[in-house]
Amino acid sequence: MKTFGEVIKDARKEKRITQRDLAKMISVDFTYISKIETGALEPPSESVIGKIAKILELDPNELFILAKKVPTEFKNSIIEEDTTANVFFRKYQYLTEEQKERIKHIIEE
Repeated sequence: MKTFGEVIKDARKEKRITQRDLAKMISVDFTYISKIETGALEPPSESVIGKIAKILELDPNELFILAKKVPTEFKNSIIEEDTTANVFFRKYQYLTEEQKERIKHIIEE
């Protein structure tokens, strides 16, 4: 599986956008883009990931997963009391692999 930086780099090159151009579009220094792509820095903030996703036409949720980050909208639904997401995440660690697979199958239908 590719890293966050590798996905950004590949998508940027596919769109024929330089690091300098991407940096300018999201209002950061081009060295920041270089460091993200090489993994020298941790993935950026949620807002920067969103901007990059939009420019490079990538799925922001996939980028969040690669960045090992949880978008605010997901956090909010998880921490609200008695929501399905809240109950699911509290119980998830106790599910068997078979139960997880069944849930995944239901969700993907």
